[in-house]
Amino acid sequence: MMNTAHFLDFTFNTENNAFFPRPETEILVEKAIECLLKKKGLEYPYNILDIGTGCGNIAISLTKYLSSSKIVASDISDEALRVASGNAGVYGASECIDFIKSDLFRNLSSAYRLYFDLVVSNPPYVSLADFSTLPEEVHSDPYRALYGGKDGLKFYREIIKYAPMFLKEKGLLMMEAGYDQAARIKEMLVNAGFVNIVIYKDYSGIDRIVKAENG
Repeated sequence: MMNTAHFLDFTFNTENNAFFPRPETEILVEKAIECLLKKKGLEYPYNILDIGTGCGNIAISLTKYLSSSKIVASDISDEALRVASGNAGVYGASECIDFIKSDLFRNLSSAYRLYFDLVVSNPPYVSLADFSTLPEEVHSDPYRALYGGKDGLKFYREIIKYAPMFLKEKGLLMMEAGYDQAARIKEMLVNAGFVNIVIYKDYSGIDRIVKAENG
C-alpha cells in the first residue's frame, strides 16, 4: 500500500500507521465547509472537533479552507497522531490544531463542554459480517480504523450519545457512514434529540454523509 494519499488539494503521509483517506471523505469535508459557511460565513472563528483524525486529512483540510478556525483533532493511536502532526507541519497548520490522544470524547477537558460549532468524524464502520469481504488492499489499513463492532454502528452510538455535551446549541454533527448505515444513523440521531437531519450521497449515489443539528 502507498504511504501517501491525495485528498482534495493536498497530499498526506500515512506511513501505513493511519487510515488511508478515500474520495468519499472529501464530500464530508466539502459539506462541512458548505454548512458552516451558510451559518456564519468565512471569517467566523469556528471551533471544530475531528474525532478519529487518522493522518489528519479532515482537520488539516478544514484549517486551510476555514483559516480562522481552531480545531481539536483526537485519535486513540499514538502513531496516527504522530503522522497527523507531521502532516500539519507540512501544511503550516500546527498552530491551528491541537492533537489529543483520546478514545472518542473520553480524554477531552471539561473546558470543551458546549464549545464546538462542529463535531466531524469518519469513524470505523465495517461490521463483523462485512469485514471478511473487504478488498485485500483495504486490509492494509489499521484494524481499529476499520472495525465498527458487530453491526458497524458501535462508534456512532457513542458519538451521538456524547456529542450534545460538547456541541454549542445548534452546533453541527457530521459523519461519514457505511453503504447501508445512513438510515439507521438518522434514526439514532432523531431518538437523541438532533434536528434538521440531512443525508448526502456520494459519487456513486450511496447515502454517505449524515448531518444533524444539536437541538
